[in-house]
Amino acid sequence: MSDLELTINNLELEDNSFVVLPEGDYHFRVYSHEVVIATSDKLPPNTKQVVVTLEVPSAQGTAKVRHYLNIYKKALFAIRQFTDCIKLTEEHGKANINLDKMDGLTGICHLISQVANSGNEYNRVDTLYAPSKAPLITENDEAWEQFQTAQFAPIDPGVVNSPDMPF
Repeated sequence: MSDLELTINNLELEDNSFVVLPEGDYHFRVYSHEVVIATSDKLPPNTKQVVVTLEVPSAQGTAKVRHYLNIYKKALFAIRQFTDCIKLTEEHGKANINLDKMDGLTGICHLISQVANSGNEYNRVDTLYAPSKAPLITENDEAWEQFQTAQFAPIDPGVVNSPDMPF
């Protein structure tokens, strides 16, 4: 028997609906991130990558867009651009990259549409804006307001410990 036993009991799967947004400037929230070893032949061996999943609400639905940050000397500008965008650093200040604080932070980016080798269309982050250089109006302003309201809506105290809840 292997040391790793895979099971599908109690496996939670995310919604697999896929939303492709038109090109434009969008508000986003960092949904999650993970650190992996890059598998590209174009990168130095054993290059670490931070794969960041961005949540982009829109009238068409909420898109999840993956953004890849390569961690090696020649790509540090991209990491700095990302940390500036989500306000992990002060502009022209010292970079403070704390991955534990990344999830939930927000910013504004420019998305473009691309077609993969498989023929599927997807969104890619083209530009990440520093707060002082971000556009005033984005493609998802109304959807963003609704998203923010839903994220931070107060919990109804009458619902907690109600007979309908099993806890």
